[in-house]
Amino acid sequence: MKTTDFAIIFIIIVLPLLVFSQWRSEDTNAFAKLNHQYEGAMTIASHDAIDQLRLNVKPNQEAGYDSMKFNRVNPEPAFDTFIHSLALNFDVKDEVTKDLMARYVPVFAILDYDGALLNVYQEIINGEGHKELKRVWLPKIPFSYHDNEGNVISFTLDDYVMVYDADIKEWVKGKREWIKNDVTIPLLHDPVQFNQIRRDTIVNTFQNELAYYINEHNVYTKQLGITYKFTLPLIPQEDWYNTIDDISIFTFFQGYPYERGEGTFNQYALAGSRLFKADVIHAAIVDGQKIFFNKSCGFPYVVEEIYPNKKEAARAGYTEKSCLNVR
Repeated sequence: MKTTDFAIIFIIIVLPLLVFSQWRSEDTNAFAKLNHQYEGAMTIASHDAIDQLRLNVKPNQEAGYDSMKFNRVNPEPAFDTFIHSLALNFDVKDEVTKDLMARYVPVFAILDYDGALLNVYQEIINGEGHKELKRVWLPKIPFSYHDNEGNVISFTLDDYVMVYDADIKEWVKGKREWIKNDVTIPLLHDPVQFNQIRRDTIVNTFQNELAYYINEHNVYTKQLGITYKFTLPLIPQEDWYNTIDDISIFTFFQGYPYERGEGTFNQYALAGSRLFKADVIHAAIVDGQKIFFNKSCGFPYVVEEIYPNKKEAARAGYTEKSCLNVR
């Protein structure tokens, strides 16, 4: 067989493989770019929702501790802002497509100071007596703990509690330190164990409720025209515990089809509002140096990223800049 024959056979065999490899490489790069774009849209939409939530807080008019802590958040504008911002960043302008996008949000959740607020699809009876599927806000879900003696403790994001003492058969509320001697509940006398159980109760309550309602979303997918199977994504335990230091938003956007080829986008986002605790952490690149700082510092830098806490900013390679170092 001539050398030219070998060359022709080689080209016939190898060229399609090279073309296929090049096509797969371009496809992979396109998916990576698109995925990064979608993730950015999720991050922006979540923080826009947080900003709206912060603007719509309704403080109690009472003086004292309650007025500082029990900020009555108005959740609906936060959800509307999330969907609107998500649609804008996906370059969606019409209401029909925006409504379709919302169907891929199985749960929009707010970790409020004294309970969880969840926005989900539910079947309701409309004014004409017919069943109608629409998004609703569920009643606030408290962070409740029951001990072996029949006592009930409703936790908050700090040490303020409302307890039912099974011995005296009364409800008592206040800071743990204030009421520990007014009730017969041993847990209130141990601040370390109290804090551990408080955090575990909040995380477990939130996890269980989210898992339940994300799974329930599958009941309505046929009516919503979706074939995707929704499940609670695997979220690192550290992320759960980092979110319970302040009022936060949990957003899920799952099963949304990519513009190119097969496959779906699945992402969750956790964003803290910092309504009564730590400041928002902004990150920027100044003179080639990656820095992070509290939003309240008011530095005139172009913000590259927003983080829920300093630990996450440092992990991403940023160095803290104190508010005292104004330049």
